[in-house]
Amino acid sequence: MKHTYTVGMLIVFAAISLPTSAPYLQAQANSPYTDTTADFQRFLQDILDATKKGDKHRVASLLKSTEVPNCDAWLHQMYKSDSADSWMSLCDPKTLDSKEKSMRELFAGFAKEGGEFSARKVNDNPQGGEGGLESGMVHGGKEPLEVYFASWKSPNQPKEAKGEPIGYFYFLDGRFRWDSLVSFPKIKISNAKFVPAKLVKKVEPVYPTDAAAQHISGTVRVYYVIGGDGAVYNAHALSGEGLSEDPSLRKAAEDAVLQWRYQPATMDGRPIQTNAVTVDITFSPKS
Repeated sequence: MKHTYTVGMLIVFAAISLPTSAPYLQAQANSPYTDTTADFQRFLQDILDATKKGDKHRVASLLKSTEVPNCDAWLHQMYKSDSADSWMSLCDPKTLDSKEKSMRELFAGFAKEGGEFSARKVNDNPQGGEGGLESGMVHGGKEPLEVYFASWKSPNQPKEAKGEPIGYFYFLDGRFRWDSLVSFPKIKISNAKFVPAKLVKKVEPVYPTDAAAQHISGTVRVYYVIGGDGAVYNAHALSGEGLSEDPSLRKAAEDAVLQWRYQPATMDGRPIQTNAVTVDITFSPKS
């Protein structure tokens, strides 16, 4: 059985189709931004400029615009129930309020420190290759998404540094929508040292007898969280194009991953939770 890993500092995304109705076209016409990297960077700068001016209303308005509209309906329109239900916290007002507060605090730190944004369009060259987190963001739904990634580079970082990750955004309905479920360790305006989680115990999945006898093969993608204690939590198989829907293969993959153990990720030497990891497990009669 082949295992292909994709480690993200977060969790899953919300893929949403773009309607072609009159309201959508009107929203596009009224939007101050276009689907370009330059305008995405301008959007981030607008938030920073408003923060520097102390315009709290403007900052709140810009961050509010990053929420996915009609989130519940769009998630279930684009995904099977098991996937959509697992991402419903993207739509929860209390969760969004808390995360937007964190984003305000983050930009307040940027305003004091100085530095610059870096932005890229994920569609142009998804990192991690086919089957990776970013490729899944773009192609995981019924319609491809326009995906952007933002990072921040402080003045004391070397020129070759990539900067600290801020997050992923989708261009939907004329606005840049923040994927608040894909989280990263909170950026500290310092030289914080991050060490990713390391797998120290791997249990191989057991190929179900009935599936093997019937020569059933396929790839199961398991999403899970690595706790600060190194244990695996919330392991569940995802649905999507090219992924197996066979119940026995999906359960076998989940059962195995739940037994894995990690040396947890650390930030400045302190264990932290890794909020998104996926692994592809391929079952083949010849394995």
